[in-house]
Amino acid sequence: MKKVCKCSKIRKVEKGFPAYAHNFRHARHFSYTLQLSTGCLGLLGVMVLFLAISCRAQEPLPDTLSLEIDTRNGQPLRQALYGFNSNMMSGDYGYLDDDFVALTKALAPKTLRFPGGTVGNFYHWEPGGFFENEMASTLSTKLNTRNKANYVKLQWRRDGKILFDDFMQLCNTLNITPIVVVNLWTGSPEESAAWVRYAKDKGYQVTHWELGNEYYLPHYLNKYPTVETYIAAAKKHVAAMKAVNPDIKVSVCATPTAFHKEGWLLKTPQRKWDEGLAADTSFYDAYTVHVYAYKAVRKKEIEKMRGYLMGWIHFAVADAIDYYEKLFPNKEMWITEWNIANPANRVANTQLHAMYVGDFFLKMLTIPNVTQANFHVITGLGKGFPVFSPVTPPTPNTFWKYGGEPESDFGNTIRRTVYPAFQLIGEAFAGSDTQFTVSIQNQPLLAGAMEYNGKQMPGIQAQAIGGNTAEHLTLLVSNRTGEPHEPQLLIDGKRYKGNLNYRYVANERLSATNGGNAEMEGSGEIEVSIQEWRGKSTELVIPKNSFGILIIPGGSVR
Repeated sequence: MKKVCKCSKIRKVEKGFPAYAHNFRHARHFSYTLQLSTGCLGLLGVMVLFLAISCRAQEPLPDTLSLEIDTRNGQPLRQALYGFNSNMMSGDYGYLDDDFVALTKALAPKTLRFPGGTVGNFYHWEPGGFFENEMASTLSTKLNTRNKANYVKLQWRRDGKILFDDFMQLCNTLNITPIVVVNLWTGSPEESAAWVRYAKDKGYQVTHWELGNEYYLPHYLNKYPTVETYIAAAKKHVAAMKAVNPDIKVSVCATPTAFHKEGWLLKTPQRKWDEGLAADTSFYDAYTVHVYAYKAVRKKEIEKMRGYLMGWIHFAVADAIDYYEKLFPNKEMWITEWNIANPANRVANTQLHAMYVGDFFLKMLTIPNVTQANFHVITGLGKGFPVFSPVTPPTPNTFWKYGGEPESDFGNTIRRTVYPAFQLIGEAFAGSDTQFTVSIQNQPLLAGAMEYNGKQMPGIQAQAIGGNTAEHLTLLVSNRTGEPHEPQLLIDGKRYKGNLNYRYVANERLSATNGGNAEMEGSGEIEVSIQEWRGKSTELVIPKNSFGILIIPGGSVR
């Protein structure tokens, strides 16, 4: 049956005139009645026209960008997609430092990885630190040098300690789910099992454990020359760990080769590593992949980097996921590190970086088998990787040779450009447990660049989350393009014209920055931060170069 707009009901009007109009007295009454009836009919006509226009206004406008949310068939929200990797080995922050706690609380992450990535290959949980004689045990001179330097800093700043109990205190205080990396490089199965036992005995809710970090790299060939040697060691650790707590989940180190097609033909060892893991899936629950958009420094204008990065998210990620799903069917995928690239790049700490993290996060929400994700890294040195970091003075012969840092932001800490984007994600996830279907009609298009030159992709990406009864609803929106857009919003097939609270990160310049980067001096100002607009949905404008959240007030959805 065709649906009819539910306008106000109009009372039925009787047809014809009074039968007693022949009497003069009645004739006067008839004349008055006729005038009144004619006036009412005229007014009635205006009302009908007004209501008809009002009803038509509830219908979708044709040829208009439409963001359409269907709240009738929600899926559980994968909370663990919103997390961060931590790496505190430089000692600049501790897990219980007031500033670190406050800045992390404002981000409201759902997961946090401990003790980090590479550092997890050298960390010993019981003493809560590292052994000096292990700092130069890899085949990478660069990594060995970095390890030794960080070891000295940690000794000086924190007495060499990064305590698991401190980390868990933070997690318990802020309601964060931990994910832990065990040491398969200089550690033993007994040490890993003792860690699981300790966590269990303390009542710590630690379910997710990674079996080392990136052992497929040539740095580690002196212990793991083949995937078979890694599998043999991993099985020993898993057996010991699950004997203590069979309810834990463990993840093996898969390679990122599918995310980098330019190196596909050169990465035969990495493909063989993945194939070896896929040949025996009996002992693990998940596989870990670290996802970076590119490795080498790209000397391109930032507008071209927009076309490249958004093209990579749209085209390359889908192809890569297909590779992993075929290799590891029915296994969870953990992306426990993701970011742009080497920190020495011209996108780091810019408005484009903020747009990238928002857009990639929305992409992950479309991939069901990705169940864990951690941005690399929540804090650390410099301006390339961290979400927040200490004020970084110009330092010759390093990535940070340029100045332009703000004098202060949060005390001696600068919230880099990705911080406000993640803060918005945290706000959206707070109180949300369901993901709803979103479709986008009349999409603007964005042209790809570099490897994606000549290709067109959607200019808008959006996902909706909220409570499982849709009592509140948040739409996360990425405008990849350099043009503003005026969308209409539909909820369950009906145009929504009510109030919105729109919080977003946007800037006219893709190169706007909070302190510069390895190739660009900063302005001395915080240029990228959260902006806010409140108004009717019919007046909404999505700014160019933006990522934001549209908050629909409670009670307005149904």
